[in-house]
Amino acid sequence: MGKSTNFVAGFLAGLAAAGVFHYLFGPARGTTYDQQYRSRLDWALEEGEKAAQAQEAELRRAYEIATRRRIGDA
Repeated sequence: MGKSTNFVAGFLAGLAAAGVFHYLFGPARGTTYDQQYRSRLDWALEEGEKAAQAQEAELRRAYEIATRRRIGDA
């Protein structure tokens, strides 16, 4: 490939990387820059933490039920 082809390919790759970075770390739609500012990443991390806590609670309940049955059977 020639120099100009490499330049164009690099430019397009950089443009794509910048777009992905902006989408992930940029502000959510309708967000104002005040104390309630949250990026999509902040929102996604918070939702993931909530889901993890809910899943952990469900697994703990299932474990408690299973161990009570096992103890009752013995």
